[in-house]
Amino acid sequence: MLASSVFAAGMHVTVKYVALEIHPFEIFFLRQSIALVLLAPIFLNIGFAALKTERLGMHFMRGVFMTAGGMAWFWAISLVPLAKVTALNLSAVLFTVLAAIIFLKEASEWKRWAALIFGFIGVIVIVRPGYEIISFGVILVIVTRLFPAGARVLSKVLSRTERTPTIVVYGAVAMSVLSFIPAMMVWITPNLEQFFYIILVSIGGTLSQLSMVTAYKVGDIGAVEPFHFVRLIWAALFGFILFGEIPSIWVWIGASMIIAAVTYLAQGEARKKNPEAEQPGATTT
Repeated sequence: MLASSVFAAGMHVTVKYVALEIHPFEIFFLRQSIALVLLAPIFLNIGFAALKTERLGMHFMRGVFMTAGGMAWFWAISLVPLAKVTALNLSAVLFTVLAAIIFLKEASEWKRWAALIFGFIGVIVIVRPGYEIISFGVILVIVTRLFPAGARVLSKVLSRTERTPTIVVYGAVAMSVLSFIPAMMVWITPNLEQFFYIILVSIGGTLSQLSMVTAYKVGDIGAVEPFHFVRLIWAALFGFILFGEIPSIWVWIGASMIIAAVTYLAQGEARKKNPEAEQPGATTT
């Protein structure tokens, strides 16, 4: 998880730096196109059978959510201090759980609602409406967290009938295709240095995801979730060194509240999947 935090922070720093001269929409399109090339060997290995689906419409809608969320997220990174945008990004899990309760009719006992409310209070602490001017960038960050929530809910629905490679392939293709026109509207041909950094963005994002998946596989989810705070530390450090950004104490307090809520919710999900862990006298080997 430490590696994932470093890769994610590095990707965000690179996006913010490149966005000084290249529009975030173009950066996102190029990142997804490069990722598609990197995934090509996997596509060839699993064969075209993985593309067979009877739920093309849902794949398309998931692609729309992922594209809108990704493009807006890159845009937000270019507008908001790194530590603040990273702290607000932690709320994505809260929106996902809320969407699952509303649309998938998942369990909503009072403890779950209490954790959600506590987490969203953390968001308010970071934004501090009435005490600070809420910038367009901050609004953009919060709104963009709704899109990943929608994509995750659709992923959960698709996973009931679709193979994982099928979901991955359609998601990757959709993001490249759907981001093409917005990118062309703001297109500036990147020079070699800029293209190199964009490649780093793609590699950093991919390695961050792979490291995170590995962390969840080998570690207890309750122990892994708090390490998201490390991502905030890296973001604050890079933001200060490279852009002179100094996060307020409210960013740290709010982020701590969100991470506490997310950790509790994650532990609840783990207990549902492994109910034996809750039984008295249960042991692990």
